[in-house]
Order: sequence, then C-alpha cells, then structure tokens
Amino acid sequence: MSETEKPVDRETLYNEVWTEPMVVVAPRYGLSDVGLAKICRSLAIPIPSRGYWAKVKAGRIMRRVPLPELKSSGSVPTGLVKLPMEQLTGREAASKTAARVRKDTASLSLPEDASAPHPLVLAASRRLRRRDGWPEDPPLRSAPKEVLHLSVTIGTLDRALAIADSLVKVLIKHGFAFEIDAENGLTLIKSLETGTTMAFSLTEYVPRAQHVLTPAEEQTQKRYWNRSRLDSSISYPKIPQYDFRPTGILTIQVGRWPSRSWKDTPKTQLELRLGEVAGGIVKLAQETHAREQEEARRKEAHRRAVAQYEFLTKRRADEIRRFEQLETEISNWERAARLRAYADLVEQRAKAQAPISGEVEAWLAWARAKADWLDPLVLVSDPILDAPEPKRPPGYW
Repeated sequence: MSETEKPVDRETLYNEVWTEPMVVVAPRYGLSDVGLAKICRSLAIPIPSRGYWAKVKAGRIMRRVPLPELKSSGSVPTGLVKLPMEQLTGREAASKTAARVRKDTASLSLPEDASAPHPLVLAASRRLRRRDGWPEDPPLRSAPKEVLHLSVTIGTLDRALAIADSLVKVLIKHGFAFEIDAENGLTLIKSLETGTTMAFSLTEYVPRAQHVLTPAEEQTQKRYWNRSRLDSSISYPKIPQYDFRPTGILTIQVGRWPSRSWKDTPKTQLELRLGEVAGGIVKLAQETHAREQEEARRKEAHRRAVAQYEFLTKRRADEIRRFEQLETEISNWERAARLRAYADLVEQRAKAQAPISGEVEAWLAWARAKADWLDPLVLVSDPILDAPEPKRPPGYW
C-alpha cells in the first residue's frame, strides 16, 4: 500500500492541522476546510481558533491546544486517505483556473438590451415564448428535449434567458460547449479538454398550495349539481386542485454526482454571482473528471482482478484435468500389462498341456488386442468399443 493509500491516524492529522491552515490541509484529502473541521471534532481533535494563523504570520508565538487522550489505546485511524499527487495537481490547477474565470466574470451583469444572444438561447426564447401547448398546473414553461433546460414561469423567462446567455458565453470562452441531449431531455455542459459532460438546468421555485374554492367556483359547483340530476351529459366544472405561486427565485443546477447548485438569495441574485457560478462549474468539471478517472481505474483494477482469477482458475482446472488424464493413462497401461501377462500365462499353460487350439489362439489374439487398445503407448482403436453406441429402434422398450 502506497503512502497516499494508507489512512492517516488521529495524531498525524492533529499535527497537520496545527502545522498548516485547514484550507491548505483539507484539499489533500479531497475535503473542504468545513468538512475537515467536522471530522476533527468527531475525533476530538482540537483545531486552531479563528485568527490563529494571522497571529502566527504576524510573528506571535502561539500555543497549541494539546491532543486529548481517548479511552482506546494506540493509534486511532481517521479513515482519511491522502489524494494521489496527480489528483492533487489537477485539483490545484482547476482551482487556479476557476479563480481566474471568477475574476474575469465577476463584473458581468445582465445587459438591459441583450445584443446577439447565443443561438441556443435564441432557440430557447422562441420555443418558450409560444402561447399554447403549455400545462396549466404548474405554470412552468420547459422543453428540455428541444432547447436549453429552463423551467420557469413566463414572468421570469426574460431574466432566466439573460442569465443563461451570459453563462453560456463565458463558459464557451473558457473551453466548454453546450449540447442538447434530445433523447434524455438534458442540457449538457461539455469540457472540450477532457470530454467530461455535466447536466445543466435553470429552474424557478414554484410552491403549491391546496386550492381554496372561490365564491364563483362554489356557485359553478352548485349549478353543476343541480343540473346534473336532470342531464347526465353535463361535464364537471374545471377547478384546479392546487394553486401555484411564481416566486422568481432561480436555481442553477450542474452535474449529477458530484453536483453543485447556486440559488437566488434575499441579498444577492444570480446576476451578481455569475463569476462564482462560472468558476464553480469549471472546478466541478475537474472534480467530475477526476471521479470518472478514479471510477475507470477502479473498473480496470476489477477487470484485471477478474481476469487474473479466471486465468488462475482455468490453469488449475487444466492442471487437474491433465493430472487425472495421466493417472488414467498409467492405470490403463498397468491394466494392459496385466492383460498381456495373463495372456502369456494362458498361452504357456495351453502349450504345456497340448497343442494350442484355434479357439485358444483366437482368444489370445482378442485379449492381446484389448491390451493394446488399453495401452496409451499403442495407438490402435477397437472396432466395437470405439464405435458409436447403438440406437434404439422405434417402439423398443
């Protein structure tokens, strides 16, 4: 087991988090600083307080909080395994690229008059602005098998299209492409460098509530009940079961596993966070690619293990079969030798008593032929025993 595959123990992790900041240590294990802090707390590992590293940088000598003893003696494994150097290098490169994308996109805002929208956004605009063909419950417009995966109400459509247009353009600029998977109804973001694809969607939160009948609907219901007694052909009035409330709150969802999402907040809408979103998508693409590579390595290791197992199993079975065949040949050789020895004794006895009769000669020839047939060193066949087994005639019991 290599150093990166060996889980670190509790004391080692304690030394690491008190030697370098959590934001430096956490990526070595594929974690965020928050995630690593949670693991440390679960293992009763103290961590530096807020401002600790700023004081160290300023030249102050800071005191470590000692590692408390646990009831169990000996080293306590943490379950954490350091990422391979290749993966760490890839993550660092992706983080730098994401930071650059975020910086380049930070000042991007939605233009009041969007000029030359991207063709995918233009197609989505035309499709989602159609007046007919939309379900009433909920009042969302979406056609993911035809255009970009947007699912919004008509009142939020302009804003969603502008966000999608800005995001599509900035990601294309940094080496990505957008594709529509019509068969599965997905919008895919594809990294042109690695070929990794991630599902993309931009949706509006539209909560529902049980519909409360209006006075007009109550009157319509009463008229239906009164008339239906006399005319059964009258249709029941169309009254919705739920009420849907457009909120304008948009969420961008990218990826499946791993995945990331960005949502409008009361303080900051997505328009002002497009740099954060674009940088996050760049980083997510690297994480997804790394996971795909790890999965491919795992599958390849499994394939090799299966192939090795099948090879060893077949080799063992072949060896057993060859050895059994050898034992059979030796047994047949010994049987053939006994037959010949017996035939010689019969011949000697017959000669001692009288001249050998034709019947005895025939028997001796037959016995010695059977010995040759048994002997693996003599290549002969038997006209009767080597012939196919006789077939039963029809009606034979």
